[in-house]
Amino acid sequence: MIPDELANRSGWLYSDYHGWIGLLRGIDVEKSVLWEDNLKRIKIEFFIPSFILEMPGPFGPANSNHADQLYFYEETLKAKLRLRGTSRPPLPFVAPPTDVLKCTQLYMSKAPTSLLFLLSCFSLFSDRAVALHLGVIVNTNSLVGREQKIAIETAARHFNSSTTTLFLDVCESNSFDPIQANANARSLIKRGAEAVIATGTWPEVITVAGIGSKERIPVLSLATTSPPTLSPRPFLVRMSYPASGQARCLAQVVKSYNWQRVIVIYEDDDYGSITAMASLLFDALNIVGSDVVDHIAFPPMDTLSDPRASVRKELKRTRDHLSKVCIILRSSPSLAVHLFEEAKELGMMAKGHVWIANDDITTLLDSILAPSFISSYMQGVVGIKTYFNETSNPYQVFCADFQRRFKAEYGCKGETYFEPGKIAVRAYDAVHAIAHAAVETKRRRSNTLLEGILSSKFMGLSGLIRFRSDGGLPEGKGYSAFRIVNVVGKSYRELGFWLEGFGFYKEEGEMVCHGEQVDALSPVYWPGGPERIPGGWGKLKIGVPARTTFDQFVKVEYDEGRKVKDVTGFCIDVFNETLTHLNYDLEYEFLSFNGTYDNLLNQIPLKVYDAVVGDITILDKRSINVTFTEPFLSSGLSMLVRVRPNRTQWVITKPFTMQVWLLIIATMMYTGIIMWYLERKVNPEFDGPWWTQLGATFWLIISTIFFAHGRLYSYYTKIVAVVWLIAVFILTSSFTANLSSILTTEKLEPMVVDGKIGYDGDLFVLKYLQDVLGYKEDKVVKIRKAENYIDAFESGNITAAFLEVPYLRVFLSKYDDYTTRGETYMLGGFGFAFPKGSPIAEDFSRAILGLTEDGTLKKLEDKWFSFSLSNCPTPDKDRKRDSLSLDSFWVLFLFVGGTSTVVFLIKVRLTINNAVGVSLREIFNMIRRSRNSWKRGGLGV
Repeated sequence: MIPDELANRSGWLYSDYHGWIGLLRGIDVEKSVLWEDNLKRIKIEFFIPSFILEMPGPFGPANSNHADQLYFYEETLKAKLRLRGTSRPPLPFVAPPTDVLKCTQLYMSKAPTSLLFLLSCFSLFSDRAVALHLGVIVNTNSLVGREQKIAIETAARHFNSSTTTLFLDVCESNSFDPIQANANARSLIKRGAEAVIATGTWPEVITVAGIGSKERIPVLSLATTSPPTLSPRPFLVRMSYPASGQARCLAQVVKSYNWQRVIVIYEDDDYGSITAMASLLFDALNIVGSDVVDHIAFPPMDTLSDPRASVRKELKRTRDHLSKVCIILRSSPSLAVHLFEEAKELGMMAKGHVWIANDDITTLLDSILAPSFISSYMQGVVGIKTYFNETSNPYQVFCADFQRRFKAEYGCKGETYFEPGKIAVRAYDAVHAIAHAAVETKRRRSNTLLEGILSSKFMGLSGLIRFRSDGGLPEGKGYSAFRIVNVVGKSYRELGFWLEGFGFYKEEGEMVCHGEQVDALSPVYWPGGPERIPGGWGKLKIGVPARTTFDQFVKVEYDEGRKVKDVTGFCIDVFNETLTHLNYDLEYEFLSFNGTYDNLLNQIPLKVYDAVVGDITILDKRSINVTFTEPFLSSGLSMLVRVRPNRTQWVITKPFTMQVWLLIIATMMYTGIIMWYLERKVNPEFDGPWWTQLGATFWLIISTIFFAHGRLYSYYTKIVAVVWLIAVFILTSSFTANLSSILTTEKLEPMVVDGKIGYDGDLFVLKYLQDVLGYKEDKVVKIRKAENYIDAFESGNITAAFLEVPYLRVFLSKYDDYTTRGETYMLGGFGFAFPKGSPIAEDFSRAILGLTEDGTLKKLEDKWFSFSLSNCPTPDKDRKRDSLSLDSFWVLFLFVGGTSTVVFLIKVRLTINNAVGVSLREIFNMIRRSRNSWKRGGLGV
């Protein structure tokens, strides 16, 4: 039983980790108290100096009715407990509450020797226990500091159930002052701290690390990314998440959606750590082919007199950029609230915009940011969250204990969210690393605690924990993992996961097993609502020419207020088809421009327009200030002339050349004479005077042409007539076919004289006519409308005009009696214009090539231009070119003439035979006999 004289002095010493409760009431000076509970008899020998009992606080008379919880950790607090009558292990002790430590620290200056004696007089209760005095510096004025404090205490409580005893000595700070951190570190070391966890900013950490190096005590830092100018600290161990993994993850998100221009936003600090992280992000974006067109470096929000106005001013400045992809690299809760409120008000959360948030923002979604704020101002934001396995049993145990302790300590102070964040998880692993190192140090006996920490390798709540020789966590393939989340409604949803060195995964299990990867995560709810990937360019302002020579290319219609109502034409159709071949959405509006094409293009570098769409000719001079896409329509400069048909009253004679006609007449006369000679004695129609015979002969030869001749009596005549009829058939067929061809494909005769030349007003055309083709300025006439060309030609003001080939196709499809003449001088073609170096131009060029390959451009050309220059009538000065020449018929005429001649000769021979009465054969025989007789007579002589 507890002695009555000790019952009126109160204080608590207990541990419930194993269900053991040791209660000490009525502590007096140098007294050994024996307390007997219902289970076992436990004797606790406890030495407490008398000045502690006399001081106000949990042990003193001022709080005699107050019960405090005194926690001690197994590694440093040295107590000697003897269990009597039981085989249970000694009681595990946990750390004292903050007010006890504060009270102890307060009286440290009064009697430091006595307090150290208090700590040292607790002898080891087990030979296998490892004791360690762990100092912690934490700022509990911030949510992060509070989470770290509870996580560290939870970790110590868990590890005190093992063979490691941690005496947790916590110094709570209310500022980020390095001077205060210096004082806290010296105080901890003076009280015997063997290792220190520093959770503040880098100036604080550097200060503490300097003291640790001097005293040869390891310092574990939980601060964020280290500054770029940080010099080596031999006793500094960095437990913060490597910034390079976050930078590469953000860059891969940008790459997966093909965003090539981004704006980076971050909140700066006083010691430059964010500068190093920004540099890492810029390098990572450059590797994936994206550029940072601008960045906003806000000073710490608490240093600004009007943070909201500063945020609004910077967002207005960046709103004019073509790129609408914003990456929030670092942000305090205050900046996050101002940033999204102002972005919403300025229309930067509308369709076409993209917001990517780092872990700083996504962590706030689970804690500080209210659901109403999330649903009103952050819809469509894509963010990354540091990944750790939330389903594992160790995490579940830690999470439950953390929530209970955090709610108990800070629930009454206004905290409403009790889930541990990544900072809390990393703080828990920091204690684990120290405890692990303490065990290894005792086991090896030769290692220092720092060497034990650096050689640690274990699977913590946040993943695999191991250190490089310089005290930092390793980076590279497989070390950094993130959840990709999308803000929808009042919270967020998981899109997938990213593992460094591998890529994106749709499911957590796929990432763990290194399974199937995906190129991009979807579906995503983007700002403004669409699930199709935005281009990241916002709403483009696209300039179009208000007036064009031919409205088949661009035609602008206006409403009653002279605002652009609709824009149509071939160029607009090509633009719309190109958009369908992009792998992202592109918001735009057309704005008409009343001026020259050169002035229209100059609006792009002036940032009046984001692009120009229309019948814009690609020229070298124009490409200096803008970037053109691949040409979607070929172009060249060609001469337009007026023509007249080369039809004459003698067009019927055009099928044959003059030589052929003369030969036909000669052959007809010759054949007629032969037929007269053959028919004159046997055909009664040839009886009579010579003129009667001449008329009969003419009628006979003419009627054969139409196959209407009468009866032929002589067989010789019939032979001649058959050959002549064959020739007539061939000649009439050739005549009919060639005449039809001439009348169908009528050639035109150009009407070009030495007059003036018209052009459509483009300056580059005028320059080409003067510099290249050599026309003088007084010979060139500017004509703006297509109808004016007709008037200029008819009035004789111009005799020719130079137009680009696409314009000629439209003109010739509408007006007859015009054609092209001469060669075509090639130009760069029609293309769309974008700012210099714009990645959109590259995307459009690829899409235009695709339209060319799949035939879409050809279909659009057929839709708008029914006329092709290949169908254009060709001017012709040589009217004989299509007439059939003598080369085509000389064989025919030779055959006809030869046949008639042979028949005539045969007839003549027969006539001679009949007249003489002796046949030619007989005459020949007589001659031959005469010759033979002469030869014999001569020989006889």
